[in-house]
Amino acid sequence: MRFTAIGYIERRKGQDILVDALEGISAKALAGSEFLLVGQDHSVMAQSLRERIWEMPWVRMTGTVSRQKIHRILDFADVLICPSREDPMPTVCAEAMMHHVPCLLSDTVGTAAYISDGMNGIVFKNGDVNGLREKIIWCIKNRETVKKMGNEAYKVYENIFSVKAFEKNLLTYVGEMTGIQGTDKCGI
Repeated sequence: MRFTAIGYIERRKGQDILVDALEGISAKALAGSEFLLVGQDHSVMAQSLRERIWEMPWVRMTGTVSRQKIHRILDFADVLICPSREDPMPTVCAEAMMHHVPCLLSDTVGTAAYISDGMNGIVFKNGDVNGLREKIIWCIKNRETVKKMGNEAYKVYENIFSVKAFEKNLLTYVGEMTGIQGTDKCGI
């Protein structure tokens, strides 16, 4: 099972919370799993995490990658982990859902507002290392359910984050502001 965390490696993004959670899971329970930490890895926190994961062969830091590479990583990901302490609306969560990848995220990530826990993604309490650990173990034990969650996550992408959804919402907003009802692609 492939878990991916994408973002600048810094305290706000909470990758240390993820590594704390992984330290409490046995190697046997993690067998067959891979965790990618993708993002700028020259920060002090990144250096600290690199030292901590040295003896964790299932965790790998990739450094900065291109947008194209992020999409390839998401093509092969099973779960996107967004353990941020605060993150208003990370683009990577919408990108993951676009790839049928469910998000495992903290409740302080703005995207959590669109997640029905256990249906189209998984939410844990901000900073709760044990809670995140339990959710990771649950994902590993419930691979088929996670795959179904990915399909439901795609529906969230389609309805909330896609260009089509944005266009519909913008036209509705413009219609409300101008008092013109029934606006469509052909204009106002």
